[in-house]
Amino acid sequence: MHYYLVAPLGLNSPLLTYQAKNLLQKGRIVKIFVKNKDYQGVVLKEVEKPSYDCKDLEESKESFLPHQLKLAEFIASYYCVTLNLAYNLFMPAFLEAKTSLLPPKDIVLKPLNTVQKEAYEFLKNQKSALLFGDTGSGKTEIYIHLMYEVLKDGKNVIFLLPEISLTPQMEKRLGSVFGDILAFWHSKITAKKKKEILTLLKEGKIRIIAGARSALFLPLEEVGLIVVDEEHDDAYKSSQSPHYHARDVALYYGSKFGARVILGSATPSLSSYYKAKNEGRLFRLKGGFYEAKRRFIFEESARDFSFNILEKLKQNLENKKQAVVFLPTRANFKYLLCKNCGGSVECPNCSVTLSLHKKSNALKCHYCNYATRILEVCQKCGGELGSFRMGTQELIAELQEHLKEARIQGFDRDTITTQKKLKSTLEAFNKGEIDILVGTQMLSKGHDYHNVALSVVLGIDYLLKGVDFRARERATSLLFQIAGRSGRKEDGEVLIQTLNKDFFIPILEDYEKFLEDEISYKMGIYPPFMRLALLHFSSANEKTAYNNMHKALQILESKEVEIVGYGKSPIEKISNKWRYVIFVRSMSVSVLNKALKEFIDYPCTIDVDPLDFS
Repeated sequence: MHYYLVAPLGLNSPLLTYQAKNLLQKGRIVKIFVKNKDYQGVVLKEVEKPSYDCKDLEESKESFLPHQLKLAEFIASYYCVTLNLAYNLFMPAFLEAKTSLLPPKDIVLKPLNTVQKEAYEFLKNQKSALLFGDTGSGKTEIYIHLMYEVLKDGKNVIFLLPEISLTPQMEKRLGSVFGDILAFWHSKITAKKKKEILTLLKEGKIRIIAGARSALFLPLEEVGLIVVDEEHDDAYKSSQSPHYHARDVALYYGSKFGARVILGSATPSLSSYYKAKNEGRLFRLKGGFYEAKRRFIFEESARDFSFNILEKLKQNLENKKQAVVFLPTRANFKYLLCKNCGGSVECPNCSVTLSLHKKSNALKCHYCNYATRILEVCQKCGGELGSFRMGTQELIAELQEHLKEARIQGFDRDTITTQKKLKSTLEAFNKGEIDILVGTQMLSKGHDYHNVALSVVLGIDYLLKGVDFRARERATSLLFQIAGRSGRKEDGEVLIQTLNKDFFIPILEDYEKFLEDEISYKMGIYPPFMRLALLHFSSANEKTAYNNMHKALQILESKEVEIVGYGKSPIEKISNKWRYVIFVRSMSVSVLNKALKEFIDYPCTIDVDPLDFS
């Protein structure tokens, strides 16, 4: 009889010991019984016979691949979670012998221009690199050339996209080149389709897996290239535990298993840019594929929707052109802006905007706990302070009232609920059946709008002056992405409603200048210079959540990390559970990681490298 340490899957449980007659390899998926219920588990190692009686396990015909085991161990270690949680991310492989890889067909690729060729040659000789390419500069064609080269060498490809909203156009472009050896994987495909893809993977007929971050965890062997497109996008960060970042897992994957990793973006994240530039792994691809020009217009108004913006939209309609109108995701912001100068009420200690807490009649910093009373007038100019309160549907209603003949369509998560709806809306817009698209961040997601001559950006000040440490980066990146939707084939205009014109003007033609300025702004305080982590405590009983936080504070005080702040979460309650947080930081990854390891089995969730403070 053999005895094995097993990690139960889908169960918050310690590692358990089971017995089996056969010799099993690490990674083998087995059926186990816990409290008279069936669960799957993964074999970790063979152990000595314990002093107690063990239950039998049942073997399956599935197993995790060696690289999946290593990735799971990295995720568990770096993001401070149990192995059970890390293994839950992965799809196991079938044990049957795999057939040989299907070779790619001979493909005639679009020729690269001179600058694209330079980028291709540079990236081809890097183990990992950042392709910092302007909107419309032809990044996708460079990816395709790199992918084809890898396929010819007998290796496979993972192509990551931040969201399924990008898959229709990428599916069309990549599918036209690679055909049946390409498969898309994301949460919206059916269980039947997923099973079909896994079977084709086993048979070696799928050579490219494209899709959302979960595509990283499929049983695809011999990966020679991982592309992380739109690497700046927050969607690559998991909102649930484990709070992994797919970009960083991809980089680890490449470093340990020899796959080249290419990050791509027109607005790269500050951390990726800083690392790539310092290590000589950055290629700057300037200019657009199209000759069209883009003109920026500033509307210095604090009103939700001004007369000038309406007039611009009317003119655009009269010229038989299309428009996109953007507004921030949240309809109700928890901070104040001056309606006169655009300034916010900032923390004197942290260079972030104070959050509005009406119940306690206070403005608070969620980083250091600084608090002050709610102000009615701006301390800089004496103007009125207020908050933006308009959602997508309210905006569409107002636009329709003034532009009665316009065909207006919403484009946000409330409206675009399925892949079918997404495809049909984009097709209708590109056929000219919709005049104005109104939406949130989804508008900026790299969609190719053929006839857009006007992009209207509302509420950007509320992002710029947001309460988290990446507010400036988020707002600027988003503005560049939205601006890139107009003037792709003909000259276009970008109308920006802002009272912070002086901040945006110097950087609008050069995102790299913004990144360089931001490096100076964040030097020594925030990433990439400091490593951050959040500990979340939640309970239906507020006192329990609070007490758990305070016990954790006592433990952390003896560690080498800096406790920056603690208290109620910016979102105090979710699903009837009270939420408290502790915010810690350190210059050393290992020091931070060592301190956090003590909380893996504590009643809290750990978010390493958080994107915000919520």
